[in-house]
Amino acid sequence: MNRYSPIPLPPLRPVLRRHLLLLQHGPVVLRPLQRSDLVAWRRHYRQVERACNRPAHFDAEARFLCGVQRSQLQHDNDHLLLGSFDAAGELLDELNLRLHCAHARSVELRWLHAGGCPQQRQLRASLQALCAFLFEQVGIHRLFVLLPPDAGSALIATLQAIGFEREGLLRDHHLDDEGWQDRQLYALTAPVWRQRQSAGN
Repeated sequence: MNRYSPIPLPPLRPVLRRHLLLLQHGPVVLRPLQRSDLVAWRRHYRQVERACNRPAHFDAEARFLCGVQRSQLQHDNDHLLLGSFDAAGELLDELNLRLHCAHARSVELRWLHAGGCPQQRQLRASLQALCAFLFEQVGIHRLFVLLPPDAGSALIATLQAIGFEREGLLRDHHLDDEGWQDRQLYALTAPVWRQRQSAGN
């Protein structure tokens, strides 16, 4: 019994660096990023910069290495850094999970393409593997993403196909070089996920 809630909840199962986490759905494999992935990550980061016309961040590599070192999902504001790989072991994207609140079991998902255009087929496979793991094994209740207002319709369609629903628009939520930016909120909860899985079976 959680002392903050009258509803008895099973304990949240933390995800720590020492765990040998390997998730797969179709041709896509998710696993924690490691220091040995730096060369592949650097190549992928440069591709994203060129494709999305994103300015380079001088400390991007330092942030990557720090994220690898501290990667876990146990306490409020913890980050879990995962890589999405194809069958040949090529890095497709970086997924960053932030545990907003361990009590509320709410996790924010971001990917390196953030606001850009990840390949929809690969993203859908990654989300399928990730949702099954977070909702069924870790005990997360809510997974959400924040998208810029100009996010592509294909990306939104991919999220909705998994079960994410638009919950609103957050005004002036993000500050960047161009000023304050709005964000669209899309979320998926464990009950909705399980209901859709039951209906699909």
